[in-house]
Amino acid sequence: MSKKLNNSISKSSNNADSPQRNTLFKYFSKSPAPLEKKKTRAPSPRLKQENQEKQQKENLGKNQNINDGKRKFDDNLKLEESDEEIVAASKKRRFILSDSDGEEENVAKPSTKNQTRKGEKSKLKNSKKQLSSSTSDDCLENSDKDSSPVTTKGKTKKVNKILSGVSFMEKLQHLQSTQEDENSSIKLEDVTNGLPQSNLDEPVIWPHQKLEFLQRDKIKDKNGRRPDHPEYDSSTLYVPQKFLDSLSPGVRQWWVLKTDNFDCVLFFKVGKFYELYHMDADVGVKELGFTYMRGEFAHSGFPEVSFDKMSSILVERGYKVARVEQTETPEMMSERCKRIKATKFDKVVRREICQVLNLGTQVFGNQCRVTANYRPNYMLVIAETYCTEQGNISRYGICFLDTSIGDCYLGEFEDDRNCSRLHTLISHYTPVLVLFEKSNLSNKTQDVLRTVLSGIQRECWPNNGALKCTPERTLKELGENYYSQDDNWPLVLRSMQAEGDHLGLTPHPNYKLTLKAFGLCIEYMKKCKIAEKVLPMVRYHLYQPPDYDTIEELNKTKSENRIHSYRAHMVLDASTLLNLRIIGEEHSLQSTLDHCCTKFGKRLLHHWLCAPSCIPETIRERQEAITNFLEQPTLLQDVRALMAPLPDFERHLAQIHHFGSKIIQETHPDGRAILFEEKLYNKKKMQSFVAILKGFETLLKIPTLYAECNSPLLRRLSQYTEEGGIFPNMKDKLGFFKQAFDHKKATETGVIAPEAGIDEEYDAIENKITKINKDLEKYLIEQEKYFGCRLSYFGNDKKRFQIEIPESHARKAGSEYLLESQRKGSKAVRRFSTQETRDLLKLMINAEDERNAVLKDLTRRIFEKFSEHYNLWQKCVDCVAQLDVLASLAEYARQQIMICIPNIEECASDQPFIEIENGFHPCIPVNGYIPNGLVLGTGDTPPLSILTGPNMGGKSTLMRQIGLLAVMSQIGAHVPAQSCRMTLVDRIFTRLGAQDDILTGQSTFLVELNETSLILRHATRNSLVLLDELGRGTATYDGTAIAASVVNFLADRQCRTLFSTHYHNLIDFFHNDKRITLGHMACMVENDDSDDPTQETVTFLYKYTSGACPKSYGFNAAKLAGMPRPIIKRAYTVHFRYLLH
Repeated sequence: MSKKLNNSISKSSNNADSPQRNTLFKYFSKSPAPLEKKKTRAPSPRLKQENQEKQQKENLGKNQNINDGKRKFDDNLKLEESDEEIVAASKKRRFILSDSDGEEENVAKPSTKNQTRKGEKSKLKNSKKQLSSSTSDDCLENSDKDSSPVTTKGKTKKVNKILSGVSFMEKLQHLQSTQEDENSSIKLEDVTNGLPQSNLDEPVIWPHQKLEFLQRDKIKDKNGRRPDHPEYDSSTLYVPQKFLDSLSPGVRQWWVLKTDNFDCVLFFKVGKFYELYHMDADVGVKELGFTYMRGEFAHSGFPEVSFDKMSSILVERGYKVARVEQTETPEMMSERCKRIKATKFDKVVRREICQVLNLGTQVFGNQCRVTANYRPNYMLVIAETYCTEQGNISRYGICFLDTSIGDCYLGEFEDDRNCSRLHTLISHYTPVLVLFEKSNLSNKTQDVLRTVLSGIQRECWPNNGALKCTPERTLKELGENYYSQDDNWPLVLRSMQAEGDHLGLTPHPNYKLTLKAFGLCIEYMKKCKIAEKVLPMVRYHLYQPPDYDTIEELNKTKSENRIHSYRAHMVLDASTLLNLRIIGEEHSLQSTLDHCCTKFGKRLLHHWLCAPSCIPETIRERQEAITNFLEQPTLLQDVRALMAPLPDFERHLAQIHHFGSKIIQETHPDGRAILFEEKLYNKKKMQSFVAILKGFETLLKIPTLYAECNSPLLRRLSQYTEEGGIFPNMKDKLGFFKQAFDHKKATETGVIAPEAGIDEEYDAIENKITKINKDLEKYLIEQEKYFGCRLSYFGNDKKRFQIEIPESHARKAGSEYLLESQRKGSKAVRRFSTQETRDLLKLMINAEDERNAVLKDLTRRIFEKFSEHYNLWQKCVDCVAQLDVLASLAEYARQQIMICIPNIEECASDQPFIEIENGFHPCIPVNGYIPNGLVLGTGDTPPLSILTGPNMGGKSTLMRQIGLLAVMSQIGAHVPAQSCRMTLVDRIFTRLGAQDDILTGQSTFLVELNETSLILRHATRNSLVLLDELGRGTATYDGTAIAASVVNFLADRQCRTLFSTHYHNLIDFFHNDKRITLGHMACMVENDDSDDPTQETVTFLYKYTSGACPKSYGFNAAKLAGMPRPIIKRAYTVHFRYLLH
C-alpha cells in the first residue's frame, strides 16, 4: 500500500504545477530519508525481555537534545507523580504498518517460529486501550501540567516501554478504509521499538503522509472547496470532525490551529519548547537541520530562547511562521474547568497564536531582536479597477507599509497599458510581500507581479463574505477601534473622507480604491496579530506618482521653465533606475555614495537618489553644507565618529512603543503568554532601552559640535529652536528618564525599580515592606530575650521566617511554637514558626506580590511615557539622518581626485542646457578611465546629439555617465568632473541595452518601442533623454525609419538628448539639420584600406568628439571576439557587395 501511495503521490506531483510560493504541499509527497538498518536474528523471548529492562534503565538517564534528536529538560522543571515522559536513548527507528486493504506484500508478518508469550500479548492488548496516550500526546499533556513557572515536587520520571502508536495507526487505518484486513498484523518482536517493523528497503511513511484529507486529490479548504474552485482558500484546511474527535486534547488543539493556518509553520509551545509536528516537523528537519524525535508521528522542536534564530531562517526562506504560546498555567486551566461544564477537550492549557511572521509583517518584540539590515520591509497592497473602454487603463489604489518602522503610504492613480507608474512605485519602494484580493487584478497587473516581482511573496485575500473589504468598512473599522475622536484622525486619512459627512463613514470618490487597499492591509495585519502593535504608531503619507502631472497639464502651465513651480522632484522611472544602476547593492550609484554611519541615514540616501530635488534653493543648501564639511575635516571626522555607534532609532522607537502599549498588555495574546525565559527577555529589553537613552544623550553634543558652522542647512539641522534651528531640545525629557531609575541595576535585573519619589504607589508598597521587616526584627529581639541566646530567621519563599533556635535552648518552646524543621549534629538546631511569624510572612508575600505587579506595570508605563514623546524623538532622528547623508556625500567628495560643485541654474532662456568638462563615471575607478566632456543646448550647440562611433568605443558608458552626473547634481552632491553647468532636469528617460520579456510575450523590439513610446508621451523640454541604438531589433530599413522619426520628434521637443546609433544613414538625413549636432567616440585606425579586414587595427580613445564617425568597425569587434578569419574575410566580401548595390 505504501508503495502504491508513494507512486500515486509522486505521479500527481509531477503533473501538478509548482506553487507560486513555499507551501506545505511538497512535504506530503516525499518521505524522510530511510534509516539504515542491519538484519539481525530475532532474539529469544527471554533475551528480548532482558533487553527491554536494560533499555528501560538506560533511557532513565538520558535526555533529548535538538541537534542529536535528544531533548534536554531543565532540572528544575519536575513532573507530577502521575505524569509520564518518554525519553529517547537514540534516534528512533521508523516502521510501516500494513494497510487495511492488505495490498502491501513486503510487510513483515508474525513468525510461526517465534510466537509471543501471553504476557507480551496482554501487554500489547493494554497498550491498544490507551487511545489518547501516545508518545507525543504524553509529551503534550505532561508539559501542560508542568508549564507553570512554579515548579512542583514529583517522583522519578516514568518511561513507557510500549508505545501506544498501534492505536493511533489503527485510527488512521479506520479513517482511510472501511474494510479491515484480517491478515494485517503487527510483528510483536518490534514492540520494544515502539512501532511495527517492515521490509528494511521500504521508505519511511509518516502518519500525516497517509491521511486521506491531506492527499492532493482529496485536499480541501476549511469550507470544503477544492483547489480548482475559484474561491479556494489555500491558507485553510478541511479536517474531518471524526478525525478531530479521535484525538487527545493536546493533539486536537494543534490540528484546530492548523485548520485556519495551513500555510504557516506552527511553532507550538509545549512547556519550555517550541514543537513542530507532522508536516511542520518535515520543514524543521529540512530547513533547520533538526532530527526527528521519538514518537509515532513526525516531531521535532527547539527551546524557547532559540525562537528568533529559527523563525528568522524560515522567514528568510519564504515561509510563514505562526508563534503559538501557552496563555494560561495548569492552575488557571483547572479554575477555568471548574467554572464551566468542561469536556475532555477543555482539559488542556489554552494556546493562542500570538504572531504570524513573514518578511512583510516583521515586528520586533520580546523574542525578536532588531535586525541589522537597514532596508525597509514594505508590504504592498493593491486594489484595481480595469477599464477596456478607455484604452486598457487601470486605476490603482495602493497601500505600502513598513511594519517594523510604522511608515505607511496611501495613494490612488491611473496607469497606462504598460503599468509604467506601478513599475516606478515598485522600483522606488521594493516590497517583500504583495497582497491583493483574489480575482481583483487584471491580466497585465498579474504579468507585472510574475515578472518584476517574481521572487517576492504574494498572497491572495478572499473577496467574498465577511472577509470582503470595502471603503466604508475600512472607515468604520478605523473610527471604532483606532480614531474614535474626531480631532485625532490623521490628516491623510481625513482627506480621504467625503466632504460634508460628519460621521466620517463616506469615502471620498477619488480614494475609494485606496481605502479598500488599506482595509485589506488592516485585515491582514489583524490575522497576523500585529494590527494593535502597528496602527497606533503609524505615520501616514500621501503617495503621488513622480510623474503625476501629465504632458497636457504641463503644456497648460504658463511657467513651464520653472520646474519647481509644478514639480519638486526629478522623476526616475523603473527603467531609468535599472539602466543607470542608481540603486542596488553592488556597483551602483547608491553603493558608491553610501558612506552613511546610521541605518536611518542609509534609508534617507535611498530616498534622495530615487527622487532628486528640483528646487534650486534646496540643492544649493546641500552643496554649501558639503563644502562646509570639506573645509573643516576635523568636524567631518568628529561627526562621523559621533554617529557611528548609534542604533537603528526608528525601529527601536517602534519596539519601545510595543512594550509600552496598554492595549497589547490587556487584550493581545502576547499579554497573556507564559514565557519561561521572561527574565532573560526583560534584561535584553532593558539593555536595549538604556542603549537608546544613551544614544539620544550622545546626540545632545550636536548643537555644540556644529556651533561654528557657516552652512545655513547645517545650522538649521543642528541648533535648537531658540538659536534658529529645528533640532529638538531633549535635555529635560532625557533627564527625567536618567533619574527615574537605576540604569545599571535595571540592565542586570531586567526590572525598573524607580527611585524614591518617582512613583507614589511603588513608594507606598516599599514603605509597607520596610515596616514588615522592622516588625520582624523587633519580634526576633523579643524572642532572643525570651530564649536567652542569639537567634536568626531561616528559610526562603513560602518557608521564610522560621526561628532557628539552638537545641540546648529549644526546650523553652511551648505549644504555640510549631516545629518546621531541624538540623542534627554538633550544631543541632530546631526551627519553629509562630502565629506572629506566619502572619508577618503572609503580609510580606502579599506586599511582594503587589510590588511585582506594580513593577511589571511600572516598566510598561516607563516605556509608555517614553513613547508619549514619539514625535520629539522622531524629529531628532530626521535631523540626524539628514546630517548623516550630507556627511556621507562629503566623505565621498573627500576621497575623489577631481571634484567640482555643479552650477545648477534655472532655465531663464528658452533652451535648457548641460555642459560638462572632463567628467568621470562616478561608479568606475578613476585609474585608467578617460574623462569626457559634453555640451548640449548652450550657445550654437543644439540640445540633441546623434552619437556614433566604433563598437566598444564607450558610447553607452558616456550616456550613463551623463545621466548619473545629472542625478548627483540634483541631490546636492559634488560631482567628479572639472566643471559642470546645467539647468534643472525634470525627468531622465533611458532606453539602453537590449532584452526581451519572455514571460509577457514581448520581443526585444517591442520592449524597445514600449520604452520609446513612454519617452515620446512624457518628455518635456526640461527632460534628459538617453537613447541607445533604437531600431536594431527589426529590419535595417524599418529600424532606420523609426529611429529617424523619433530623432525628428525629439528635435522638435528641444529636450537634451543623446541618441547613439550604428545607422549611418541617419547622418545623411540630419547632417545639415540645425536642430541636431553630430558627435562620435574617437578612435585611431591602422590598415583601414587593407583588403584583409583582419589586418585592421582599431585603438579606442574613449573621447567624445564633434562630427560623425564613418564606420562602426564591426569587423574589428568580430576579430576581438575570436571569430575565425575565413568567416571575417567572407563577411567583408559580402559587405562590399551590399555597398555596390
